[in-house]
Amino acid sequence: MRLKTEVKMSRISELSSEAGRSRAAEGTGQADLAPDTRLYVPAHPRYHADPEQAPGVGFEFLARPQTGEPVPVAFTTLDALVAALGESQPWIAMPAEAFVELMRRNGLARVAVDPAVAPGTEPYWTPENIRAYTEAVRR
Repeated sequence: MRLKTEVKMSRISELSSEAGRSRAAEGTGQADLAPDTRLYVPAHPRYHADPEQAPGVGFEFLARPQTGEPVPVAFTTLDALVAALGESQPWIAMPAEAFVELMRRNGLARVAVDPAVAPGTEPYWTPENIRAYTEAVRR
């Protein structure tokens, strides 16, 4: 089975207003990241109601606190992703250059790398949410 890539916003949390703890990467010439840097990206499989359609990958974005604007995010280590979004957060790994280019093609020019998440934000994905998602997909 082939997975197709699609960008579907899921608001999983909000970025912290503490900008100093995140780095923004633009284009493929990020000062902080080599193009082949492995990034851990919050994402999950997306299944369509029509079984003839191939499953896809739904990327999950954070939201800017002031505007609610979607922000693609990625983490340089799996530990950083888990610390920010919780142990149950689904993810995929991909090269920085591919992730940034995919987001750019979908109209999102900036990517937050290793962002700070707003304090007190509860993770969206919990073991219960994973079970519910799995049961819904099986139907």
